[in-house]
Amino acid sequence: MKIRIKKVTALLLSCMLLFSISGCQKKRTAKEVLESSLKQSSKLKDADFSGEASYKIANSEASSSSNVTIKMNFDTKLQTVDKDQLKMSMTSTLNMLGQTMDMNMYYSDGYYYMNTNGTKQKIKMDIAGLQKQIQSTTGQTSLPAKYYKDLKLSEKDGNTILKYSINNDGLNQYVKDVTSQMTTVTGGSNSIKVSSLTGTKTLNDKDLPVKESIQMVMESGDNETGSITLKMNLTYHNPGKSVTVTLPDDLNTYQEISN
Repeated sequence: MKIRIKKVTALLLSCMLLFSISGCQKKRTAKEVLESSLKQSSKLKDADFSGEASYKIANSEASSSSNVTIKMNFDTKLQTVDKDQLKMSMTSTLNMLGQTMDMNMYYSDGYYYMNTNGTKQKIKMDIAGLQKQIQSTTGQTSLPAKYYKDLKLSEKDGNTILKYSINNDGLNQYVKDVTSQMTTVTGGSNSIKVSSLTGTKTLNDKDLPVKESIQMVMESGDNETGSITLKMNLTYHNPGKSVTVTLPDDLNTYQEISN
């Protein structure tokens, strides 16, 4: 009986100790989760993601014909060959004004290749330029944590959900970092301002994003009325895993164009 009591007592003490340890574990704040996620993402060498985006261009005129919606789907793979070499393949479909445009983009050996409905061109581009090009196409941002605000945490299906918005300083920095590459839509960074940027990150147990949604509103910076609303949903496939990029065999046939 004494032995049994000792065993029961030991079991109770173990349970109490386990409960006390669990109870003392500090629950992370939304800022800590954000900082961890940005840090983990910055370490990634490869990426495989797909997404869909819509650009709604609204003019001040009352006529609905003055509004234009552009929709795009894309699938992107990035592979770091070594420290100074990067490979990319991106396929996308653009729908605008009833027209469909298929685009295939590649990057290798310092060149950005574009195949637009069969028209094949290439342009010399460094990795920093490629990163900006990807950001402008996908709406992604590498802004540091100091620019995030209104952070809210929740959980769903074993993942962490982090909602956020970007403060005014971050919006200005975003324009400098990204929108200078969006000349086909915006006319250049001097002609627009970003009035709001909000998003939601769905993070796995390693704080790596598995999904992300972004909404950004841009307005004219030249005293003109009108706005562009960008909505984007991204899905990351096997985040943290290595990726292999396969390039087409005919890249040597692409015609080089100047910057």
